[in-house]
Amino acid sequence: MSRVRLTISHLGPKGDGIAEGTKGPIFLERTAPGDEVEADIFRDDKGVIRGEVKEFFTLSPLRSTPPCPHYEACGNCTLQHLSIEFYQSWKRNLVKDALLKWHLKPKTWLPPLFLKGHNRRRATFSLTRKRGKLVMGYYQRRSKIISPIPTCEIALPDLIELKNWIEPFLSPLVKEGQNIDLFIQKIGDSFELVFSGLSSLPKMIGDELASLSPIGRISLKTERGIQVLIQKKKLIAKFGPLKVALPPAAFLQPTEEGEKALVRAVLQALKPNQGALADLFSGAGTFSGPLLSFGEVTAFESNPHAIQALKEAGKNERLTALRRDLFLQPLSSKEINRFDAVIFDPPRAGCLEQAKEMARSHCPLLIGVSCNPATFARDSHHLIRGGYQLESLQLVDQFLWSHHVEVVGVFTKQRR
Repeated sequence: MSRVRLTISHLGPKGDGIAEGTKGPIFLERTAPGDEVEADIFRDDKGVIRGEVKEFFTLSPLRSTPPCPHYEACGNCTLQHLSIEFYQSWKRNLVKDALLKWHLKPKTWLPPLFLKGHNRRRATFSLTRKRGKLVMGYYQRRSKIISPIPTCEIALPDLIELKNWIEPFLSPLVKEGQNIDLFIQKIGDSFELVFSGLSSLPKMIGDELASLSPIGRISLKTERGIQVLIQKKKLIAKFGPLKVALPPAAFLQPTEEGEKALVRAVLQALKPNQGALADLFSGAGTFSGPLLSFGEVTAFESNPHAIQALKEAGKNERLTALRRDLFLQPLSSKEINRFDAVIFDPPRAGCLEQAKEMARSHCPLLIGVSCNPATFARDSHHLIRGGYQLESLQLVDQFLWSHHVEVVGVFTKQRR
């Protein structure tokens, strides 16, 4: 380690402040452009040069007082120290820079949507025992230390209330030095719990948790998959006309507001009686359900539990749900040509091979949803090379105070 004085010039794509050092860029978390700091410099296990701030000499005018009392101890919400004006500007530029790298520019930038806090309906808490006392909360940033988090500025208040309510019940589960994780997700008016890091859940603790009325399902995640231990009722998610009984730990958009915003952005690009619609990487039907108002929908998803839940929910609808791994077996351009519009919402890694097939197709309308502007821009580059036009793009920020952000892009092509 060496201690040096540095000035932060800008933020990197993951929100770390960057200062120029003699051997290249130095990344310092929780800093802002204009900060002058003294920091210890080191290389992390990936070879990245990082700095640990020891003292601030000058504070940037772009800073703000973090609203969360746990900001220093919690590894989440790493951008709370930024003013809201600068934070939102940085996120807009994050998207623009990702597109610029691939020489992309939408015809229309739709107004960005920035959501507020206290709306996250899913969270994973870590539990350990330290000096005989249970600790339940979040990991500190780049650390294996767990900090207790009794309040949270981004999660739903009733999710945090439930977490604090059940914490005493969980104390017998954790031995000294042991770590386990608990995923909590709100579905409708109920919550599901999924434990990881346990070989079993003692019956007495399971029964105590199940006796609490908000808890609808308790599961255990192991190397063999997810085992449902207690199911008091089906946990139903409503997607348009569909009422989907979600499988354990099913993917939902992290906020209900964000889900509505993304669905709205997709639907406003469609016309009444659009025709045959494809929903790629459909999950349990976030977009498939609302799309049914515009035509017949074919959903493609690799997760067998999600696609089975979607099949059962869509029995009496104009919906076909097919299990297909679009990374290993992307739809061919000929298959895509059968549709009048295709919606694709891949994981963070994007869908490069599927994008290449879409680029070769003559489908008149493609709508892409992505939580990673970098892979979205990479995949969009192939669509543009294939003759598509990027008509519009909208930023939806449901990941408050993080470097993550969602985009919805609309592409058109003249059909032969």
